[in-house]
Amino acid sequence: MTKQQNLNEQASFSAPIEDLQVRIAFLDDLVEQLNQQVTRQNLEIINLQKQMTLLYQRVESADLSEGIAEFDPIIDRPPHY
Repeated sequence: MTKQQNLNEQASFSAPIEDLQVRIAFLDDLVEQLNQQVTRQNLEIINLQKQMTLLYQRVESADLSEGIAEFDPIIDRPPHY
């Protein structure tokens, strides 16, 4: 084999390897971004769950018997009937 043929073969093998290295680097970056997004969403879900728990506690502890009258469809007919 001549030196030129050897260089051509190395160039033909190195191009696909470089492409694969670029793709791996891109995928590594993408996985890291997705991991950060999942972490942020997990924290947001935990925060929303805490807020829902507080809201449920407020509703359960509220005295709703006063100020809310029962609805009677005969007495409380809308004016357009």
